[in-house]
Amino acid sequence: MSRKPKTVSVTSIAAELGISPSAVSRAINNRAGVSETVRTRVAGLLEKYHFRPAYPASRLPRIAVVSGRGEVSPYLAGVLSGIYRYVQKGTLSATAVIHPTLETGKLLDLIRDQQCSGVILLVPAHFAEGLPKLADAGLPIMLVDETTSLPGCGFIDNDSYSGALEAARFLTGIGHRRIGCLGSRTPTENHRQRFLAWRNALAEIGLDPDPQLHLNSCPVSCNEMEYGRYALTELLKDAPDITAVMAANDEIAAGAMAAARQLGRKIPEELSITGFDDNPFAVFLEPPLTTVRHDMEQAGYLAAEALDAFLQKKTPLPRTILPTRLVVRNSCAPPYRGSHSPDSSSVSAAPEG
Repeated sequence: MSRKPKTVSVTSIAAELGISPSAVSRAINNRAGVSETVRTRVAGLLEKYHFRPAYPASRLPRIAVVSGRGEVSPYLAGVLSGIYRYVQKGTLSATAVIHPTLETGKLLDLIRDQQCSGVILLVPAHFAEGLPKLADAGLPIMLVDETTSLPGCGFIDNDSYSGALEAARFLTGIGHRRIGCLGSRTPTENHRQRFLAWRNALAEIGLDPDPQLHLNSCPVSCNEMEYGRYALTELLKDAPDITAVMAANDEIAAGAMAAARQLGRKIPEELSITGFDDNPFAVFLEPPLTTVRHDMEQAGYLAAEALDAFLQKKTPLPRTILPTRLVVRNSCAPPYRGSHSPDSSSVSAAPEG
């Protein structure tokens, strides 16, 4: 006589593991309150018995969109727009998780407590210390604009180096030799690649980049536009003969343009400026900003799409690098050939606010 197949349930799994049914339920539902070891053991039995709990039809998989800061910059707004555009398809839901970057050890508990089945990290450099622990938890993770080799993680990055190199070569190609670089204060690999492109483009034409032409810090807390205003002011104090500036992003470039106007430097006749990202406001600056187009919205959309495909079909998480390209507008021109002595004292050394 054949033995009746064993009925598998939350209760039977709990009994087999020697834990409570509520602990199994928490593990299945991605809730806080159980250890990662217990989650792994529960997941093993779920796989062994091909057991899938019957959830209400209205429940959608939920992903955590994690940021280390409360403010939403134009860059983050672009990425979030792409994520939420995908979520509107109705196959998953998203919840925003704002988590201080100095408390990465608690991030996993917070994600578990929100019952999230996947994670999108915005500005992943903020979470570099806690990323291995997050990856070890078995949650699918997508990084936006950063790469990683950690198992269980995918990414949608952008080709920052090629885009910045195209911008730098454009400036050298129209005759600029004294080109400043306003770097980002956020230590991401993308921003390091933009700095490297600036340095290599100058080396291509036989120039050794002057350290005075690069600035990436500010003595006070401020937003990116305020930093750009401060940075160009300081740069012109040390190197008043610069004829062009590459900014790490459009916000820094916008602040630099404001400083240039206050210092009496005409754009582009006396100072050419480039940015990076091609935010919607870039075309409305005066003059319209030459910048590198980086499709932030597409990056967010693809990150959400990748998590949905993984959660629905176990499709491997992609590791994709999106192309970038230079968009030439009116903020650049060949270098000014006249004499100019900017009065850098007309703008305070520290940014306003």
